[in-house]
Amino acid sequence: MPRSSLVRIHLAAAVGALALIATFLVSSAVTELTGSAGDVHSLRQRIVLGLPLLIGCLAAAALTGRRLARNSRAAVIRRKQRRMQVVAAIGIIMLVPCALILDARTAGASAGSVVIALEIAETLAGALNLTLLLLNFRDGRGITRRRAPVSRAPVVGTGA
Repeated sequence: MPRSSLVRIHLAAAVGALALIATFLVSSAVTELTGSAGDVHSLRQRIVLGLPLLIGCLAAAALTGRRLARNSRAAVIRRKQRRMQVVAAIGIIMLVPCALILDARTAGASAGSVVIALEIAETLAGALNLTLLLLNFRDGRGITRRRAPVSRAPVVGTGA
């Protein structure tokens, strides 16, 4: 696959993952603060339904990023790879289980302290993942800027 296609796929997957995580976080906060119990449960169901899309975006970003990096030993590439490992671990260990448990728990009438604790933990873990992905996005933009060819100014007034 040509490098330009990999870059486009990588960018689309990264932007998609960032947008989904930000949407999950903001909609959760707004719904928790202003919505009814039914609204919260409806949102939790939608988050669970959106998880495959988010996981696909994250996997595509990670795989295309690894392919683009090839065997680079650059410090910025290693940082991006370590961050993606942390993002994946937080997602697998914390965020997916929280989403599934909260979907099941919010179906009942009472929220309870367990649900509140899970919501707080999920929000903090989601914010951490969003921060790590934004740092990766920033570093990726820096890599792209360094790779961009330098455009030359046109020569003006060369005639006699």
